Amino acid sequence: MLLGIAGSSAAQDAPKPAAFQRSGQDVFLRISGALDPASCTEAAASSRWMKDYIHDTGRFGQQLSVMLPILDHVSYQAQKRGLPMEYALIPFVESRFQPKAVAKGGPTGLWQLMPETGRHYGLRIGGKKDGRLSVIQSTDAALSYLQKLQNMFGDWQTGIMAYNAGDSRLRGSLRRQGLDKADADRRLPTGLAPHTYAYVKKIQALSCFMFNPASFGVTLPNETVFTPLEIDTDPLAPVPDNGN
Repeated sequence: MLLGIAGSSAAQDAPKPAAFQRSGQDVFLRISGALDPASCTEAAASSRWMKDYIHDTGRFGQQLSVMLPILDHVSYQAQKRGLPMEYALIPFVESRFQPKAVAKGGPTGLWQLMPETGRHYGLRIGGKKDGRLSVIQSTDAALSYLQKLQNMFGDWQTGIMAYNAGDSRLRGSLRRQGLDKADADRRLPTGLAPHTYAYVKKIQALSCFMFNPASFGVTLPNETVFTPLEIDTDPLAPVPDNGN
């Protein structure tokens, strides 16, 4: 969040004029058009997760409106990489699309990246210039990691569980049980924390929401217009040191 935007790839990659704008409808159509319909199961549609996320339908719609520029950037970049759109929903689970989110133990930013993961993918860690606090930089790093996981497992559910539990831990668990992929419904592989299996369920619930927001009582901010994020306009992008 990938095949949702109309037009040729050349048109998609062309430089955008300064006044270029998108609407909420552009973003939500891109996402819903690229999600795997199988991501939304009957159990996911009636699960507790969206009920936990939506305490006030009107306020939730307003929150989505605020999220739009970031949701747009994440989904657009995931699409350009050819990744499953389900990966673009990860920041909602991790941080509710809050770039400055910080959790106990070190996870930071939109994608709640650990310091070692951020460093591995070229981010500066620590202080006000921590790359995990940049929408642009953290998204590039997280999607690079997810691209590795997708290439490794060839399955978005397994990739998401590896993102949550750590790919080495998941690989070891799969290997011990002679499995190639994970199955959150059957709690396979075994030995992982319950929240790792729940992670898949949350993404499935969000997929159901994207397919049919009205069934959850929410009106999407389709008419909201915004300017897409660009590298040079990312307000949280670290400023180069220039030798100072």
